[in-house]
Amino acid sequence: MQIQGCLIISALIPIIIGMTGLVGVLTKFIGPMTVSPLMLLLVISSVDLCVERIAKHWVAVVQAITLFATIMYLAEVRVPVPGIRNGRFYWYRVPLFGQYPYLIAILTSWAFCLFLTVTGLAEPGSEARLDKEASMNVLRNAPWFKAPYPGQFGSPKIHVGLLMGFILSALTSVFESVGDYHAAARVSQERSPPSHAVNRGILAEGLGSFISGWLGPGVGMTTHTENIGVIGVTRVASRWTMVCAGVLLIALGLFTKIGAILSTIPDPLVGGVLASSMAMVSGVAIANLQQVDLTLTRNMAILGFSLMVGMIIPGYFRDHPVHTACSTTGVDEIDQLLHVLLTLPMFIGALTACILDNTVGGATRTQRGLPERGVMHDGDHHDDVYSYPKPIQKLIDRLACSRFIPFLPKEKKGSRSRVRMEDPAVTSISIEH
Repeated sequence: MQIQGCLIISALIPIIIGMTGLVGVLTKFIGPMTVSPLMLLLVISSVDLCVERIAKHWVAVVQAITLFATIMYLAEVRVPVPGIRNGRFYWYRVPLFGQYPYLIAILTSWAFCLFLTVTGLAEPGSEARLDKEASMNVLRNAPWFKAPYPGQFGSPKIHVGLLMGFILSALTSVFESVGDYHAAARVSQERSPPSHAVNRGILAEGLGSFISGWLGPGVGMTTHTENIGVIGVTRVASRWTMVCAGVLLIALGLFTKIGAILSTIPDPLVGGVLASSMAMVSGVAIANLQQVDLTLTRNMAILGFSLMVGMIIPGYFRDHPVHTACSTTGVDEIDQLLHVLLTLPMFIGALTACILDNTVGGATRTQRGLPERGVMHDGDHHDDVYSYPKPIQKLIDRLACSRFIPFLPKEKKGSRSRVRMEDPAVTSISIEH
């Protein structure tokens, strides 16, 4: 109940930040020089977890081999799939391996674990078995249908020390999510998200955490950098795909017996999926630096320094907690806040990179991987990927107050007298001030 209460209160932080447009201001200072160190530090910090999970059983190797085979060798193979076309039977050729590599790898390795369990090749208690006591208890006790409702675990309560940790996590999540949005746009081959899209994303995360706190899961909603790797592998970045996935997850949450089946997935397979996702994330992070002029000593120094600081400072404070490593503030809650802050590699590294990138001179915005100021995206406002569907967007445009709401898409008015054709496929228009 304390976790629920702290989550509800801390969820107000991203809600307020998104509604007021504060985070949109932050995006003006975040570029590839900040995003790439953040992503690389995420990969580095997840290595120990991957090793811990994968080391439990060699079945993770089967999952990894299957996944990389589908990604590297079978991605372009088109599989005949029967269907109907123009009222007649037709064989569609679909790149199933390229579109569903994770699903194929998980199902294949899961089936292999079932084989090991049924044949007894996996000894009792092995991490590869599907009939572990904990998993079977979850499966037996889970009802077929259960709808969550507010207050089912009691009234939410507040613990000051725990609340400070939740607030810090919420603020850190906002910073990380902004970087994730830019990285997702990069891997999806879209322009960087405008401020209204970033504001709306942070607002949505806050609302999700707020609802989660009332319903009782006790976990906040945020972006997962691993999913950026999934976009790169599957080459599917459609928002409607995410909507369908969300509906599916809601259904699994209501029909809990089906969801309980997923709890039988062995930990080694989870570690294998995490490691594969992190491999793609590291690739995206490196590819993100294509926009940066790495011939400049300034850029190389900032990248290297932010990575080292992001590993050294958290490593030091993990071994020497704040209350022993330095003079304490005398307030336990503040000491806990500082300890959590100083042990987050992504936060420390990205903050270092952001400060240095925006204070050290010697490079133009283009050399830093940032768009020039005053450049407006060309194209129909209603067809913009960051706008709502056309009927809804037209309705919003009719509201006079919509241009004052930071998280709503709006058309920027600018002069089209100066057109720059930097890319044959992209037209950028400079705004007259």
